[in-house]
Amino acid sequence: MGLPEYTSASQLKTYAMCPRKYALRYLDDAEPEDKGPSLVVGSVVHSAIGWFFETRLAEREPTIDEALDVVHADFAAAIDGPPVRWGRWTQADLLEHTGNLVRFFLEEEGDLVVADVEERHQVELHHPVTGEALPRPLLCYLDFRVDGDDVVELKTSRSPYSEASIGSNLQFGAYAAVLDELGAGSLAVWVVIKNKRPRLQKLKVQRNPLRERWFFDAAMAIEEAIAAGHFPPAPGWTCATCEYRRRCLGTVQADARAA
Repeated sequence: MGLPEYTSASQLKTYAMCPRKYALRYLDDAEPEDKGPSLVVGSVVHSAIGWFFETRLAEREPTIDEALDVVHADFAAAIDGPPVRWGRWTQADLLEHTGNLVRFFLEEEGDLVVADVEERHQVELHHPVTGEALPRPLLCYLDFRVDGDDVVELKTSRSPYSEASIGSNLQFGAYAAVLDELGAGSLAVWVVIKNKRPRLQKLKVQRNPLRERWFFDAAMAIEEAIAAGHFPPAPGWTCATCEYRRRCLGTVQADARAA
């Protein structure tokens, strides 16, 4: 069971959430059993907005209506494959909701001057105190690089982010460390709040030596546990919506039925 040649913010977050989920996703390459509507919305919002700015970088002026056509196409692709746990949503309602979020963002920020989209970096990161390198290089894709080499990471969320959630977020810690390693600009997090009337929250991830050390200590511990082959389950409320829950809990559920 070989490890991926690089780590990533998603790998670190997944292991921190549930080591067994990490093994199923990244080592066993297990097929997801289903997906939640939030995953569909997030991926389509990112792809449609990314398309808009990539088109502009190609020296063609896209329209919002064209971006909404992309929403329809990407939505159809996103709901293909593993079944969606629709919950309170219908397919038509979720599509309309997703389009509204994209329209809102482009009406608010469509004039943003973007220098690059989904910029790929694979970087060897070093602990700020000990100088020790992470066991594997970190791969990341930065959503938008804007003027002055600043980076904007785009998120969708049902509620605003707090300072505490920013400070303890492994993804933002990883990306801030990458920007430091590259000598690039600052990191901003823009959150599209998925209310009936969307709004945009803009947060700056401030450089903080204590926060940087916390990220590296956490990343080092996670990478060491992965290398050692420790993949226990982490039972909790996330099990109910985990895309691998039947494969993970199958034996437990079968024992419960037999009891």
